[in-house]
Amino acid sequence: MDSYQKLVCKIISKNSGITFTDLLAQSKLSKDVLSDIVNSLIKEKYIYQHCKNFYLVRKNINHTEHLRVAVLMVVLFFAFLAVSQKSYAYTPKAPNIRGAVFNPNLSGYKYIDLNKIHKKVIILNFWATWCPPCRAELPMLNRFYKQNKKNVLIVGVNVNVNGASVPEFIQKRDLVYPIVHANILELQNYGGINEVPQSFFIMHHKIVFHWTGELTGGLLNAVVQKILRFENK
Repeated sequence: MDSYQKLVCKIISKNSGITFTDLLAQSKLSKDVLSDIVNSLIKEKYIYQHCKNFYLVRKNINHTEHLRVAVLMVVLFFAFLAVSQKSYAYTPKAPNIRGAVFNPNLSGYKYIDLNKIHKKVIILNFWATWCPPCRAELPMLNRFYKQNKKNVLIVGVNVNVNGASVPEFIQKRDLVYPIVHANILELQNYGGINEVPQSFFIMHHKIVFHWTGELTGGLLNAVVQKILRFENK
């Protein structure tokens, strides 16, 4: 859950039964952004709507930051261990992602089918236009892809409830890696994706590393180079 979603949940928790108009005034978000956030929170059952009023479902939405860091470090350790042993037997099969691409002219891809992509590190990045950490990492992902597209394919998987505004959003930012719209089944196959951004690193159709939260350039480069180094041995 990103900071905007937490803000909306916090407002609703303090104003049970709040209307969209009042929520708009208190959050100071744009109507379109707030609409996307509310729809996402309803979908994930953090809030629910009765008539024109919103109520909180889950009040315990914050996690201890130290526990989060510890879990991420454990995941990082075992992912690197698996990669260093070049042992994909310990990693789960990556569920397929298929769909028409939002930006065919910029990316050169009209359609994505992960099962038909071989010999590349695939970085599956789940994101949304209303998510600040997602927007923050987009330029870095774009630069990295331009520099490494020979060995790497980044696929952006947009989770907006309504994808109508996504092509214009992509065009304004000149995003050159292929971006598709997620369907419900694909989201479920990847664990529900209750928080964005999330990135899955895939090699030989196996998930070898998973990161929740904004990627840094250093982490992105380190994981990819680690995978490629042991692939080339």
